[in-house]
Amino acid sequence: MKAVNKPLQNSTSWADTLKARKAHLAALLKTINATSANISQIQMLTIKAIKAEAAHIEAEHDADVVKRWLKK
Repeated sequence: MKAVNKPLQNSTSWADTLKARKAHLAALLKTINATSANISQIQMLTIKAIKAEAAHIEAEHDADVVKRWLKK
């Protein structure tokens, strides 16, 4: 089952939401990397998942920018 991501229905713009999500993921990566000299397999999988989500957010942001540009 695929999750459907919908923009929030409040005053926060979708772009701001994506920026906040990306900043949160970056902070998580810093926390994981700062606390471990030897990275476990679980930590490595977590890091890969966080990086994949950050890449997905970047793609969503890029698509949103293109969509807004085409509407002009």
